[in-house]
Amino acid sequence: MDYSIAPGWKWIADKEAARLCERLHMPPQCRLLLLSDGSLTNFLEALSGSPVDVEIKNHETRRLNKEEAAYLEVLASHDAIIRDVWLIQNKKKLVFAHSVFPLAGLDKDLLDNISTSIEPLGKNLTNRGLLTFKDKLGICAVHCIDVNNALELASGTILWAKHYRLAAQAHSAGEKITASITEIFSPELAGRPPLNLEK
Repeated sequence: MDYSIAPGWKWIADKEAARLCERLHMPPQCRLLLLSDGSLTNFLEALSGSPVDVEIKNHETRRLNKEEAAYLEVLASHDAIIRDVWLIQNKKKLVFAHSVFPLAGLDKDLLDNISTSIEPLGKNLTNRGLLTFKDKLGICAVHCIDVNNALELASGTILWAKHYRLAAQAHSAGEKITASITEIFSPELAGRPPLNLEK
């Protein structure tokens, strides 16, 4: 997924992100969407009462780049599953999600399951009985031509985005599973960020 941080913006985390949402007088559901470390799929389903469908746009295996490896705190020499999906509800595209899932330490059964499943990554891991948690959560305004085209928005539109590291641990001691997730939200769901971070 190719996107760029909007001019004048940066990734904002923790209390600074909460203060920004308050300063922008964001509705409670938008704040929860951007700041919660809970399940996005469960949030969307609770919000509308409708199931969330997944449309896979890209699924490939490649070597991690330096930026991805540094964020995940793993070696850049590792291969990873790269997956881009749309989360769709009532035939509306609401969230574009990009996941980077290093293969190191994965057993074949889990690897095969992730490779063939159409479920969101976090839900997939939870359904397998793994304990999951999120950290390194940040929000930002981004520009992504592919997302704007899919949502039939003006090419220069900027959108809210959220990224975080997803970690999972089996109930028994074992290799910790780590992935990074970046989510870009339809303005119908999250509203529109200001053009400048200072506003």
